[in-house]
Amino acid sequence: MPIYQNSSVNTSNLILGNCKIEVAPYGTTAASSAWTNLGAGIVNSFKHVPTKYSVQAGNAPDPIEGVSTEVAQITGELIEYDATVLSTINGGLISATATSSVSTVVAGGNNVITPMAFRITNKRIVSGTTKYTTLTVFKATLDSGPEITFKSDNDADPIAVMPFAITAKLDTSLTAGSQLYTITRDL
Repeated sequence: MPIYQNSSVNTSNLILGNCKIEVAPYGTTAASSAWTNLGAGIVNSFKHVPTKYSVQAGNAPDPIEGVSTEVAQITGELIEYDATVLSTINGGLISATATSSVSTVVAGGNNVITPMAFRITNKRIVSGTTKYTTLTVFKATLDSGPEITFKSDNDADPIAVMPFAITAKLDTSLTAGSQLYTITRDL
């Protein structure tokens, strides 16, 4: 029989399921209506990655410790191929053209990448009320260009996936304390 270290769980603090992921131009606020949904897929992870430093004294405790740099990273996979979305999230690394019958991604020769804002939103129902947890990174770029992982025709889940990794950097034009990301949660 298990032994429980906590006598209860506050279920209103749980984040259930996955998130919608959206992109907007750099400088867009979390509350703006300018966000574009990237479509079906999965957000695998979010993490805040600080690089710490310490000034060391050979004969005393470290006198100064701090953070030299910090980034936030989001990884996931998209399953809906949309050339326009791929072009948008790549910040100028690739471009897309579309006609009524074909869409084309064009790559190569670009040397400037424009940062974008990304927002992931988790929706849950608590006691009949819709609650949201929203994570927004304000100045981010993809770590690489488009990638497609194909699967076997006989796979139980044969849909090709498009993995992505986003790295957000500090945006010093924003208020201190919200320069890298914000997480808001409805109570």
